[in-house]
Amino acid sequence: MQDLERIVNSLRDTIKYLQTQLDKLRRENELLRNAVYQIADEFEPTYRQLEKRFNSIERVVMRIIIDLIKRFKRPVTYEDIIRAFRARYAINVKTETITRTVRRLKEKGLLFSPKKGYFMISRAVESGK
Repeated sequence: MQDLERIVNSLRDTIKYLQTQLDKLRRENELLRNAVYQIADEFEPTYRQLEKRFNSIERVVMRIIIDLIKRFKRPVTYEDIIRAFRARYAINVKTETITRTVRRLKEKGLLFSPKKGYFMISRAVESGK
């Protein structure tokens, strides 16, 4: 009987110690997690920092579109532009970024769509060359 009490007390002490350690580790984990979030927020690039990269992507995409139009002698599609971009440049750019860049070029008046999903250089760009 005494052996059982001793075992139960020993297990109770072990459980209490483990719970204390678990609470300590949870607090430490939360502190570390908060520190990581704070560091990530400090190093997250701002839109202004990314804007320069967007502008350079616009120039690259515009060059690709011009080359494709000259080669195919027809308006180009998103698929043509994306395929050519990935073939020419080893830059890891999402499809969404490329299509958004094409839309932005269209909004600026540098491109127009003779048909939905097809893009051609606008007259202003052609006359500026």
